Amino acid sequence: MKNIRSQVVVVLLIVAAIFSAVVFLAPFDKSEPTFWIGYIAELLAIAVQIPVFKLAYPVGTDLKSKVLGYPLFKIGISYLVVQTIISAVLIILGDGGNVPVWLACLICIAVFGIAMLFGMSANMARTAITNLETTTAMNTGLMKSLALRANNLTNKTTDPALQSELKKLAEKITYSDPVSSPAIADAEYKLSTLFGQLESAVCSAQYSGVKELCKSVNIALDDRNTACKASK
Repeated sequence: MKNIRSQVVVVLLIVAAIFSAVVFLAPFDKSEPTFWIGYIAELLAIAVQIPVFKLAYPVGTDLKSKVLGYPLFKIGISYLVVQTIISAVLIILGDGGNVPVWLACLICIAVFGIAMLFGMSANMARTAITNLETTTAMNTGLMKSLALRANNLTNKTTDPALQSELKKLAEKITYSDPVSSPAIADAEYKLSTLFGQLESAVCSAQYSGVKELCKSVNIALDDRNTACKASK
């Protein structure tokens, strides 16, 4: 990514150099204010690409984050293309004072403002999606962990009847709504506690109270699932 950043800077410098060479070597009237408005606006559009690229593709981000950053990068490039066209028009048509200074300023400011608004919206959308995915991953952690532990628990005993009960419990946990929320925290705490007791009893081969514990876990799971539906 560091090499790509360096290449982007080089490409932008080349674009700035080519644009500068064209407008200064061509016989345009350099004394016209619109010439300098168009030229400076173009250099600003080129310079803005560097922070936009850094924001779209932060160092150390994964592939998903890079994909989500593409709309922001696309907006930056679109802004550069549009501003290049506008700057060329202002420099060409402004030769001889054909374009009012206020109009040239207004157009460049409007394009810059619109690009910034779209860019901020794209970045906010990416942040919102990332935060939502992080929250969802955290909210499903408990039930996914319980499902994994429940499936592993079936291999901790050779008792056919107990294995059958544990498999049913594991399947029930696996197909339960995995999303947790503060509203069902108490129900999930009870479920987690009872499952821990069941897990401990099975692993230590204390089968005397396992069936009752298994029943209690099933009841706690039903309570949790009912509370989960009620909270939505």
